[in-house]
Amino acid sequence: MKKIFTVLFICLLTLNEANTAFAAILNPYVVDDKLPRLFGDSALLPDHYGLENYAVDYVNGYIHISFTYTHASCCFAGYPPQLYITNVDPRATSTPVIKSSATIYTLLPKPIPPGHPTDWYNYDIQFDATGYSLIIKQANITKIENTYRTIIGLTDSDWVALANLYPMFNPPISFSVALAPEPIRETVSPPEPQTINPVIIVPGIMGSAYKNNELVIDPILHTYDDLIATLAANGYVEGKDLFTFPYEWRDSNVFNANLLDDKIEQIKVICECEKVDIVAHSMGGLVARVYIQSADYDNDVDQVIFLGTPHKGAPKAYLQWEAGEFEPGLDSILTGLFFEAEALRNGYSTIFNYIHSRPILSVQELLPVFDYIKDDSTGIMRQYSSNYPQNFFLKSLNNNLSSLLNSGVEITNIIGNSGEDKTINVIRVIPTDHQVFWEHGEPEGFGAIIGDSGLERGIGDNTVPHLGSSLNRVSNEEIIASHNRIPTVAETKVFNILTGKTASTTFDHQYGVDKKVLLLQLLSPIDVVVTAPDGKKIGKNFSNATEYDEIPDAFYSGFGTDNEYITISTPLDGEYKIEVQGTGNGGEYGVLASYISDEIATTTEVLGITLPDQITNISVDVDNENPEALSTEREITLEVLANDINGAYDLGWIKDKKTRDELIKKVQKIYKNAKTMNKNLAKALELDLKLYRKEKINEQAYNIIKEDLEWLINN
Repeated sequence: MKKIFTVLFICLLTLNEANTAFAAILNPYVVDDKLPRLFGDSALLPDHYGLENYAVDYVNGYIHISFTYTHASCCFAGYPPQLYITNVDPRATSTPVIKSSATIYTLLPKPIPPGHPTDWYNYDIQFDATGYSLIIKQANITKIENTYRTIIGLTDSDWVALANLYPMFNPPISFSVALAPEPIRETVSPPEPQTINPVIIVPGIMGSAYKNNELVIDPILHTYDDLIATLAANGYVEGKDLFTFPYEWRDSNVFNANLLDDKIEQIKVICECEKVDIVAHSMGGLVARVYIQSADYDNDVDQVIFLGTPHKGAPKAYLQWEAGEFEPGLDSILTGLFFEAEALRNGYSTIFNYIHSRPILSVQELLPVFDYIKDDSTGIMRQYSSNYPQNFFLKSLNNNLSSLLNSGVEITNIIGNSGEDKTINVIRVIPTDHQVFWEHGEPEGFGAIIGDSGLERGIGDNTVPHLGSSLNRVSNEEIIASHNRIPTVAETKVFNILTGKTASTTFDHQYGVDKKVLLLQLLSPIDVVVTAPDGKKIGKNFSNATEYDEIPDAFYSGFGTDNEYITISTPLDGEYKIEVQGTGNGGEYGVLASYISDEIATTTEVLGITLPDQITNISVDVDNENPEALSTEREITLEVLANDINGAYDLGWIKDKKTRDELIKKVQKIYKNAKTMNKNLAKALELDLKLYRKEKINEQAYNIIKEDLEWLINN
């Protein structure tokens, strides 16, 4: 009897499915999701009714379907749940390729083995690349099925829907179900690119230079090269979300803050964004603060990272402001050499006059606003601001610190500790009778070989003391680095703060470590090209008015400027050949050659007179083991000597034309031909110069012609 019933059930089931197959699955597919979801054999239970708890998620990238389903032991389902698998979303076409449309599992009435009691059952379906696994548990406890089914031709682009085949009748009664199709493979949208703010690198004093009258960021000491390279190697793109802000650091920070405002506005247009991040080194941090703390602030800075910023000033600025003096060390001496050349070009008698009369306001704006002057006679520290040079700029900025702290900008203040205790913290002074310099006291023993020169040193980054770089009411993060090394040493921290990520690539070319610089400064009217001992060149190409740029880490200011110079980092031993070419109307010129390191600085000078387009050769000999032996020599030829005499006449150094012509004739007699000379006649002319010196030529003409003759005699 049981066998007959089983056969009858199977026949009825087959017949039923054959007659009504796909009755609830239309083409295109129509979602039919009514609540409660009822099947023909759904049983009313106290806590379950029909198909419930339907859920879809993805595990390991493939769809995972689960639901509960009630069953009555008296009956079997004529329309059990099926998995309808197609090659595309069936809602989008009337002709999908059907990969499978099979009943998941049929729960049988009690008379038919195995017979399933009235209860709720949990279905768990997990797809993979070739099919799906099926686990069914009664009341989610007793496992009644655990199997794997392979779907022939299954692909990751296929779709699946849970449905039955109950005909779609109109209400009031309908047991049809067709749930929304889902992709078998998780559709993973590419992650939204993380939006990072554009970042602006703001350099400090001496951190910008003119290249053919256009400002560029630190081409001399390369303080920011590694930081910029690290940001670029880890996703930032220069000109898109990575920018620099070189500026005229001799001007007031207030003026430069206005330019920073303009720069930010330009960047916001480029990136179509509302905010930028700022990484500001040294005095650049003061420029950033002035903008953020000003009435012009546009709420467009998200983060600011200060690197060694002198928030309260640096005592070394006292030396420059009070007397135009500089402490030992490459950075300070290099600054002093630039100031000296600029003072000469602009007609100032001293660096002090240049700083105060130009004026170079940034020097004054770096003066400390804390106690740092000690009277040598008493050993007592003066209380700021009594008998101190005043820095109204920094006092005002710090009195308004709340504007920064309440701006909503995320602030990070990184301070350096060189670990050497070489930073000027206190200046010990004595009274001075100098009429111009050291208004507030001269450092005791300043410039002496023995002693501390009145400069008491302590903790800091060798430029800014800890007290000067600390920012009130902000956590100060210390790193072990000297002032110009901070941007490189902090680069991974900076990248992490900006992006929340870890930099995979970093750079450290050891800029600022055992640094040596050969500086060649021109006092016009000349252009220059330099050939290094290895044959590489930098400077102007006289033949086509372009530029050579062959020496690594060297910088040429360009010939489109009146302040022409070349810097060569870590110069080679040997002879640097310098060619200078007269420009404009010609005239008197000078070449200053300086070798600078933290331990030594030495400068030599060559003077001459040039005609337009005249080329003169000068040699500079460098010995890194004995840098104080730096020497320069101007090569003298018949043409150079004759041009010096003519030039001296044009400059009024030779009183009359007759004297000039006499000197030219005597020079011509020295040379038997264009290649050989009579040294005895050269010596005789050198003696004759003393007679001319009294009335017919001035001291400048005498010196330059005498030096020319001495070179000819000795070479």
